[in-house]
Amino acid sequence: MKTPKEIPASWSDVHSRKRRKYHRIFFAISLVAAYFIFVLAAWTVVYSPLFKIKSIDIIGNKNVSNDDIMTLARADILHGSFIKQLLGTRNILIWPSDFSSNILEYYPEIRSISISKNYIDRKIIISVEERQPFGAWCLKKAIQNPDNFQAGYDSNCFWFDDKGFIFERTSSMEGSLFTVVDDYSQKTPGIRSKILPDGLIENAFSVFRAINASGLRVKEIRLNDIALEELEVDTYDGLSADMPVRGTQAGSSAQAGPTIYFSLRFPADNVPDIINSLKQKSIFNGLQYVDFRVENRVYYK
Repeated sequence: MKTPKEIPASWSDVHSRKRRKYHRIFFAISLVAAYFIFVLAAWTVVYSPLFKIKSIDIIGNKNVSNDDIMTLARADILHGSFIKQLLGTRNILIWPSDFSSNILEYYPEIRSISISKNYIDRKIIISVEERQPFGAWCLKKAIQNPDNFQAGYDSNCFWFDDKGFIFERTSSMEGSLFTVVDDYSQKTPGIRSKILPDGLIENAFSVFRAINASGLRVKEIRLNDIALEELEVDTYDGLSADMPVRGTQAGSSAQAGPTIYFSLRFPADNVPDIINSLKQKSIFNGLQYVDFRVENRVYYK
């Protein structure tokens, strides 16, 4: 019985097998090279001094300590990331350009934090912007004596900034040169809240500006009823320019001036011109009140 003759392989089949062999060798070499490159890169990132921070400078903070800022940084950077926890906060690569907004809720006195990185000097600069007090908002709570008669008011005061944001407690503000509002109506404003509903804040600040621009000697700024959306301002009559603006011993013996009524439903931008006009007529100090609660109208007595 005859055996079949072997069919010789063609040149193309031989060339194809060699090419596949070279591809496998090249792939294996590439895989080994990629592995070593990965190991080298990982070592460089994690262990080499190339990305290790030399210094962290914190600027702009006065009331919040450097330790507190760094605590915020660590909490924000390392939260929920195993890779970042592995690298640690001394690695410049993991630092963001700023902090997440929710982390700042722990320090309401901080308005914002920005971060700049210098890769050449391996330096981090944390720039802190703290909230600055524009005035004090004082919640007034009636004190009852044993006979259930009102015996005065307990005052709970907070600093607020130029956006109406309340960020810190403060003591009683008698004799202060800041804008001070006594709130006999609201019960809830406190730290991390606003002094008023958002729709009223801008007009409230226009009232504050009008008071300053008019040169009024303020005895008290009052919010009696938030539902009325009004502010009342008691003034002193005939005080010199160097007298304190609020309730000091010298001011308390001064003659009372007119009460000024403001609405919070519209701005008070035209108020200084009207008050200065009344002063020029020499009738302002003799008035009982000046009422700006109707837009584009003024009533006085």
